[in-house]
Amino acid sequence: MTSEVQIHADLETRDKYDQAIITRIAVTPFRFNEDKDVTFQELVDRTLYLSFDQDEQIAMGRVSGVETEKWWSEQTEELRIESYYPTANDMKAADVLMECKRFLSRWNYNHFKSFLWARNCGFECFKIQSLNDQLFPGEKHIFNHWNWHEVKTFNHILSGGETTKWRHPDESKWGFQEHNARHDSAMDTFRMIQLWHGNI
Repeated sequence: MTSEVQIHADLETRDKYDQAIITRIAVTPFRFNEDKDVTFQELVDRTLYLSFDQDEQIAMGRVSGVETEKWWSEQTEELRIESYYPTANDMKAADVLMECKRFLSRWNYNHFKSFLWARNCGFECFKIQSLNDQLFPGEKHIFNHWNWHEVKTFNHILSGGETTKWRHPDESKWGFQEHNARHDSAMDTFRMIQLWHGNI
């Protein structure tokens, strides 16, 4: 497992279910052994972070949910600008997936051997899978759906089930913004690496 590149992915969306409108995607590559001393900021800097054209997804029949929209309405304006609202850099969904494919290739992603990680991996996995199937029906998934693994399970096992051990004592100094896909992906990756090496 440690010799192949690992991939962490995080999404922000407008619903909980598989056909949700996706607003952001973040993809963080790493290797457990080589990244022993990597910092949170270094992981943020290496993370691919893209914004989706939401109007296109609405036209495709993807949906938003009342509960999720209510949740977004209760968040700070700063977070909504970062993670929810359309941006000047929004991309068509097919272009996002193709950019992800190129990015994975540059990091030598192995479709059959590289693990994919997410916190609540069913949330990320099936949304990406459904979008892939809509855009490229019958084609091989860019993210191999057989290789998704759960970050929370990893954390529970390596921390001995103690949730407080997931967190580095200096996290509050790093400007971490929860529900910012780039930050969430980098932080989950950082915590897994730290737990792997017994540093937290």
